[in-house]
Amino acid sequence: MVDPLDPGTLALPLTFKRPRGRPRKANALTSAERARRYRARKKSLSLHVVPLAIHNEVVHARDAAQSEVKRLHAELQQLLHQLRG
Repeated sequence: MVDPLDPGTLALPLTFKRPRGRPRKANALTSAERARRYRARKKSLSLHVVPLAIHNEVVHARDAAQSEVKRLHAELQQLLHQLRG
């Protein structure tokens, strides 16, 4: 608001119209860049697949180790029982 008696006041535009929608980012990616990154991510995930033969070997070794642990645990319990009895 301009005071007619004061020569130092200026008329300021108090209303401004904002554009609709979300403001743009300065470093936004284009659709092509987003697609390129998506394809690279998918490709890198497909490289981490373990072959079925290796997976089966690892599972078999794990099962053998677990059965060995159970056997040793039973043997330990038997030896402790003999010491106490």
